[in-house]
Amino acid sequence: MLTQAARKGQLMTYAEVARALCVPPPYVIHQTAEAIEALMRRHASVGAPQLASMVISKARGGLPAPGYFVLMAALGIYDGPAEGPEARAFHQAEVARCLAAFA
Repeated sequence: MLTQAARKGQLMTYAEVARALCVPPPYVIHQTAEAIEALMRRHASVGAPQLASMVISKARGGLPAPGYFVLMAALGIYDGPAEGPEARAFHQAEVARCLAAFA
């Protein structure tokens, strides 16, 4: 599903991903975030584009949730804040990497 989003150049919200995965309640977004974090770890281990970058928080103006940036930092991929211009530039670069890889 995230590969298709990258091919189409479309970002998805966490809620859209949860619906596409048919994540059952309770804690739907939390379960979705955990699945996305597992994907991030797997992609980091092989140097693959971070398809998790295609997932954004509706409440954050087009940025992923803060946990995305925290985990990217823990994985040694990002060293910066979870919001602001630096976070936006990093996220845009990761989205561009996904678009290039799956176009």
